[in-house]
Amino acid sequence: MPRTVLNIAAGYIPLVAEDFDRCDVTRLINFDPLDLSNATTAFQAILNSLADNLEGAPGPADFEYFTAREATIQAIGNDRIDLTMAVSPHGFTTVDEWNDALMNVGSYVMLFGNQSNTFITQDNAFSVAVRNKYQELTEGLVDGLEDWLGEIASHVLWGYSSYRTALNGTTMLQICKIFKKIG
Repeated sequence: MPRTVLNIAAGYIPLVAEDFDRCDVTRLINFDPLDLSNATTAFQAILNSLADNLEGAPGPADFEYFTAREATIQAIGNDRIDLTMAVSPHGFTTVDEWNDALMNVGSYVMLFGNQSNTFITQDNAFSVAVRNKYQELTEGLVDGLEDWLGEIASHVLWGYSSYRTALNGTTMLQICKIFKKIG
């Protein structure tokens, strides 16, 4: 089954659908809500240009990177988000009304970080308006977790480096919290 993933807090090392091709991810949209600087906007343009023009690089259907909410919503169009993920989110709410509206009941949210990251808790990761629509999957509920989610969690925790925005060091990823939309 083809899946669409929204990667929030993409930073300077965005992901592509090919990273998760074993999970039937056919579309991966990268969005970074914090840095709207000229440097990030230029970086976004370079990445999109490379994806469009270099032989062997991911094509425009495989690579999408946005810094503005409106552009992200427009690009997603009528697609539904099967998974919203955030690697080391900091300084913002991962799920609020805009991206909650793009997910169906049964969609998932994965938050990656470490013990010091308070933005991966349910109270900080979800806005008050949507918080009660999501249930954190605990040990018992995770036992029946779909294989594709486990594959993505393993790939990110063990094979992805989370860099600080300043690119001056990595953030250790030790925790993956999973939530399911129930309402």
